[in-house]
Amino acid sequence: MLPLCIVVDESGRLVSQGEFTGDCTGYVLMTPADFAGSMTVAQLFGWPDPVAFGAAFTTAFGVVLGCAVVAHTIGSLAGFFDTNREEEL
Repeated sequence: MLPLCIVVDESGRLVSQGEFTGDCTGYVLMTPADFAGSMTVAQLFGWPDPVAFGAAFTTAFGVVLGCAVVAHTIGSLAGFFDTNREEEL
């Protein structure tokens, strides 16, 4: 069942204007399931959980920093065994 658009008439009664289309000038009447679904969408675009955001940032930063350390180590080892470089006394 889709949400309904409800308005209050002159006598104070609630009158249905039909299904909600986005241009409702009154109130929106919805089922608990529709309300729970709309809260899920609202939470999707809300601020993230600080603990989860911190963990994701730390993991991503650690992966990038770890790859840089591994690349630097491999580059240093490859430079150590480079035969084109001459030793100077």
